[in-house]
Amino acid sequence: MERRPAVVWYLLVAGVSAAIAGGPGGRAEISFKSDVFPVIKRKCLPCHAEDHFNPSELSLDTYNLLMAGGKHGVPVVPGRPKESILVQKLNGKAPFGDPMPLDSKRKKGETKRLSEEEVRLFIDWIVQGAKNN
Repeated sequence: MERRPAVVWYLLVAGVSAAIAGGPGGRAEISFKSDVFPVIKRKCLPCHAEDHFNPSELSLDTYNLLMAGGKHGVPVVPGRPKESILVQKLNGKAPFGDPMPLDSKRKKGETKRLSEEEVRLFIDWIVQGAKNN
């Protein structure tokens, strides 16, 4: 029977422990307040603020308003990004309406679409349970 060097075993155990501690993909816990909401504030609130009319009746000013949803239901299903309308809209694959955010609402010279990293942030946050942290 072949014995593995202690260093290899340590790295294997450390890698598994880091992945478990950091959640999916080993990523540290994502904070709604520090990580997710700043993206919402920059990219979504120009149209989805409580005091602005939007056809979906979805307001994203607070965690509670986001989780309450709008005319099309609840946009986030904790633990299930593929079923979350929010992720579908950001990826341009929602069964209704336009992809979000709308290009027509952007300011001149501004990139309105979310980057792959920003979309991944929402996905990972939802996978981690979409907590209000």
